[in-house]
Parts: sequence; C-alpha cells; structure tokens
Amino acid sequence: MGTLQGSLGDERVVVTGELSELAELAEKGYGSLEGGALRLTLIEAAELARQGVLKVVDRGKPVETPELIELIARSNPEDFLRFLVYSDLRKHGRVLRVEPATPFLRLYPRGGRIGRSVAKSLVLPLSEDEPITHSELLDYVKYAGRLRRSLVMAVVDDEMNVTYYEATGFLPQPIGPPRIPEGLRVTGRLTHDRVIVWDPEKADALYAGGFWGHHIGVEKPRPKTPYRLPLQMSLFEALYLVEAGVLDVESPNGGLSADDLRRILSEVRRDAEARYLVFKRWRDLGYVAKPASKYGSDFMVYERGPGIDHAPYLCLVGRAESKITPVELIRAGRIATSVRKSLVVSVVAGDSILSYKLEWYKP
Repeated sequence: MGTLQGSLGDERVVVTGELSELAELAEKGYGSLEGGALRLTLIEAAELARQGVLKVVDRGKPVETPELIELIARSNPEDFLRFLVYSDLRKHGRVLRVEPATPFLRLYPRGGRIGRSVAKSLVLPLSEDEPITHSELLDYVKYAGRLRRSLVMAVVDDEMNVTYYEATGFLPQPIGPPRIPEGLRVTGRLTHDRVIVWDPEKADALYAGGFWGHHIGVEKPRPKTPYRLPLQMSLFEALYLVEAGVLDVESPNGGLSADDLRRILSEVRRDAEARYLVFKRWRDLGYVAKPASKYGSDFMVYERGPGIDHAPYLCLVGRAESKITPVELIRAGRIATSVRKSLVVSVVAGDSILSYKLEWYKP
C-alpha cells in the first residue's frame, strides 16, 4: 500500500484514494467508508501517520505527526491517553476501533477483521496516578459485562508504558457452611490490636476447627498438628467468632461485647467496617480468609485451608465512594500474578458487596 493523503477537517481526517486500499484499512479498523472516502478520527489518523501510511494536509499545508498528536492532546486529554493505548495495541498487531461517545477502545480477537469478527473486550485507558472511585470502575466492569465483553484496563505510566489487566464480574459461590468449631467455647484476651488465646488446648482446637488465628512462634502451622502453644487472632477473626458465640473476649476493664470489638476495630484498622463485611462474606461462604498485607491486599482467601491448598485469591477491599489510583491496582495485580493468584476487588456500598476479578492481560 502506498502513502495516502487525507484532509484535516472538524476533528476528522477525510482520506480519498483507491477504494480497495480504503476498504482494506476500514477492514483493519481504521475509520469508516462513507461516500467513497475514508473518515478517520484524529486518533486513527495520527497512528496511520506514525506508521508512514498517511500524510495529512490542512488547506494545502502538511500536518506532521507531532502536530496531530498535540491537536489530540489539546482537544481532549483523555483522547491523548486513548491515542497512546491505541498506538501501543496497534504495535502489538491488534485490530481495534475507537468506541464512539465512550471512553473505550473496542478490541477484536487476534487476527480478527471488522465485519468478520466480534469484539471481545472494551479497553479503558487510565493514567496511573489519576484517582478514580471504586464505583466508577465497577460501573465500567458492569457495562462491559452487559455487552458480553470483558473490560481491559490499560494503565499508562509517566514513560508512556502501558500495562493491561482484564476485569470481569465475579460472584464467589458457596463451598460449604461457615467453619465454626462445634461445641467449643474459648476465652481470649485483648492485647493491643489482637486477641490471644492462652489456653494451648483450646488454641489447638480453635485452629483445627476452621483455621482461626495463628499459633505464636509457628511460621507455617500444619493442619491437625497439636502445637500446645498460645494462638493470636486478628480482630476481624475475633469479632466473627464472638458473633458466632464461640469466643469470649476479656480486657483489663472486663468482658467485651461484639459492639465493643467493632468499635475497637474501627479505631485501629482503616476501613474496618467495609473490610469486616467482606471478611464475613468469605467466611459465611465457607472460605478461609487470612490477613494479606504482605501481599499488598486485605485478605488471602483459601478454599480448603493453609497448608492444604494454595489460596486462589487475594482480595482488595474498597468503599464505593472512595478513590483509588490505577497504579495501586496494578501493584496489587502484579503481586497476585507473581504468586499465581487472582486479584478480587470487592466494592462495598452500604451492606452490599460487588466484586470483580483482575488478571494480567497480554495484548
């Protein structure tokens, strides 16, 4: 294909030439054929100009690629991000289109063609440090889901590198009843920001009955192994067991109720109420949720239990109205990928929890 020429108009570039060449470009996702001419968005025109396929003129004067890109950035900063992602995906040989009247790019399967293939994903360009609310991200995931497509988050860093993660709606299914030890009543003592069960026999029974807590001084407890050691629990675990009627918690000022523990939890842990709702949901469904701050997440979630299987999920919790930067998601996602787990982002709105799964995407 030779070099084509296009005329710059009102945020469009109109290309004329051999109809077969124009049709080939349209089939690859560049613009739309109308009246024997190819109408391109500025993003599409700038990419073809970068490839050396297209020369753009404005009233007879050439418009170079840098000028086209600057025009995109001046007209809409979000379109500048879209151009960076669009160009990156084109370099990977992907076929895509600029989704009209939305922030998305429509991505087709590898080797696909317009009119012959159905787009499988919507790509959402994001700046790594531009905060976005959890509810906005969740709305994008739900929008893509309604169209039977996945959402691909394309996060652009300061060096214009793009990292891709695929987000799909996720509803964890029950795998059994909550793992609450039957016929067991345990007393623990509030010590700073955790609860310690000092009775070694009760500590062993509590851990064996549902992987509650962690034996002090044991790095990786083995299932059904009697350690005869005290056991410490997070306040999330302690509150759940108090509400279940298994645990009594003492303090220097006397016994503590579930409401007392909930208040203390809110004082010493960020977003405690939202995180507890998510923790409780996992436990109610039969999973084992354990603290996961060392993995950049809130919880590590097992289906069977520590020492029996590898946790398939890391869970990150956020309130619908709170903001997160895309780079925070990428950091958590990279850690999850490196330890072969899926990152689940659980968004709390009131008493409701909606989740999506985030996995590294190779363009």
